Formats: sequence, C-alpha cells, structure tokens
Amino acid sequence: MDIKLLEDFVCLVKLQSFTDAARERSITQSAFSRRIKTLEEWLGTQIINRENNLFELTPQGKLFVQEAKSILEHLYSARKSVREADPFSNKKITIAAQHSIAQTLFINWAKQLEGSLNSGYIRLSSEKLKDCVQLFSKGEVDYMLCFSNNIVSLPVNEKKFYYITVGKEKLIPISAPSIKNPKEAAFTLPGSAKNPVPFIDYTHGSSFGQAVNQIIQDKKHCCFLSRRYENDFSHIIKSMVIENLGLAWLPKSLITSELESGRLHRAGDEQWDIEFDIRLYYHASESIHAKDVLKTSFEMAQEVKQLLSK
Repeated sequence: MDIKLLEDFVCLVKLQSFTDAARERSITQSAFSRRIKTLEEWLGTQIINRENNLFELTPQGKLFVQEAKSILEHLYSARKSVREADPFSNKKITIAAQHSIAQTLFINWAKQLEGSLNSGYIRLSSEKLKDCVQLFSKGEVDYMLCFSNNIVSLPVNEKKFYYITVGKEKLIPISAPSIKNPKEAAFTLPGSAKNPVPFIDYTHGSSFGQAVNQIIQDKKHCCFLSRRYENDFSHIIKSMVIENLGLAWLPKSLITSELESGRLHRAGDEQWDIEFDIRLYYHASESIHAKDVLKTSFEMAQEVKQLLSK
C-alpha cells in the first residue's frame, strides 16, 4: 500500500474537509477523493460516513485513524534514524527545483557557491511544481526553488513556510528563423483568423501553461493560434521550436545563446512577455545543517539571494 494514502487520510481527519485536505496535499479534490476510496478498498471497509453532510468518520474510521497515525510516526522515526546514521547527512543540503530553474539558475548559482561548500554537497531534485511542493511540504527537502507570479497560485502554506525572491525570469514568445529570411522569425504574433500561428503549449495544469493561457485569453492580447503540441518541459518545447514546429513561450534564460546566435528569434514584442519571480522557500524554524556547512534557513536564503544578484 502507498504510504501517501495514510498521509491523505490523516490529513483529511485533521482538516475535516475534502477540499482543504486536497489543497494541503497539492492535488485536485477529485483525485484526493479517489485516493481515499482506494484506501477504503484496501481496508475492505468504509471509513468515511458519506451519508452525513458534515464530515464524520465511521466507527471503523475512528479506529483506523489511530493506527494510521501510529504507523506514520514509526515510519517517520525510522527514516530519521536511518538518515542520521548516514555519515554524510550533516553535510548535505537538499533542494527541490522546477525543471527550468534546475537547468538555468541553479547551475549558475552552484558555480558561484562551489568555493563555499567545503566538504558539503547539494542533492538536487528536479521535478514538476506539484512534486516539488510535496517534497518540500513533507520535509523531504530543505529548500524549494519555484516560479511564481500574480497569475499562478502556489499550493504552499505560507503561514508554515517562508520565502524570499532570489531572481526574475521571463517567458518570451520564440520561433525558429524563417527559411526564406533567416534574420526573421518563421512565426509571429498575433497571426490572423485565416492563418492562425502554429503553437506549442505547456500542459494546462503547469504554472507556465496557466500563465500562457492567461495572456492568450486576455482581451488586450488578441491573437490567433493553432495548438499543435503540448508538453510539460521547457527544454523539450525548445527542441520542437528549433525544429520549426511552431512558436512557444520559453524562459529567456534557457534561450539566451540561441537568440544571440540567431538560431531562434522573438515571435512578438515585449507586450507578449510574461514575468515570473523565482522564489526560494525554506523552513523558518529549523536549523538543518551541521558544523561548517550548517546555516539557518534564513541565512542560507540570504546567501543565495546575494549570489544571484551579482
């Protein structure tokens, strides 16, 4: 059985709301409900009373929640003991970062930080946003690097966790060069109703996908696009753009050299750009490193901000 099912159930009992629990667990309410149903199927009995409008456990649920809490406590304790037995655990910094940040900003930051690591090391998990949030919220990583703007809401409890803004990023519309005139873009915004522009999009649930869809739907930015492909990852979309399959919004830091060399061109002016903050989330109350590598979360955050501002 997946341990996440136990964590879901304990979270549901604590919040007594499917909506709030799904938000806390960073998944949709329908997916969360299915996971609780899966747990009930595994147990072979109903643990939630669905005949009552108010949240209520069945007698079996009341019995099982105590067992679930005990199982999780033992598992977490065992994990902590094993990690503490690792001779390198006090020298390790763990970070979850969205893929695009891991490929660009993190690499630049790591180069600047290299001299101060001494005998310590960094373990980087490069994930989708929802996976980064889960890793960070469950305490499996010390820090989280992610994109944020006024369009995209992050499923992070900001009463429990803190952040600082350590950088900026822009999504800009990009196209391969025109075959007839390599100094111009093959595809440009806004297109027309008769000739919509081939478009490579992010998946709708991703932070970039939400932001791009918002600007497309904005009445100030009337455009005509024909969605051809969809993918989660900027580097894959970049490869498709280079192959002249359509235009796409790409992180500026990911395509700097291609813009300079003329391998890629802007497909629209700055009114089409989408700005993002890059946030570093940290656990405010925990001091998680030891000896020379040891820093409080706030000190680490400030160091990252200073390095990235150079």
